[in-house]
Amino acid sequence: MLCFCDHDCLRCITYLATVKNDDELRKQSQQFYKNKFGLDILLFEIHCTGGHSEDILRLCRGCPWMKCCKEKGLSACSDCTEYPCKPLADYQEKYVNKCNQV
Repeated sequence: MLCFCDHDCLRCITYLATVKNDDELRKQSQQFYKNKFGLDILLFEIHCTGGHSEDILRLCRGCPWMKCCKEKGLSACSDCTEYPCKPLADYQEKYVNKCNQV
């Protein structure tokens, strides 16, 4: 199960914490976002049922890749004829499947 940016939901600690209802994983995810991005996310906000759901982590709500894919009618950036565009390639190199993963 992939997000629009091709981030693997099934390896994401936030997603796993949600589907397993696991507060230890939530704490791990909370600490990751604090250390990596300086974000203070409350434990109950560590909640996501997948990148294509309406119930996603607040950090992802303004995702530019989600907006672009929805405008083009695509399920993921990798379905686009322009894939990978420079902004996405830069983002993926820095973040996708390299962070907050098990």
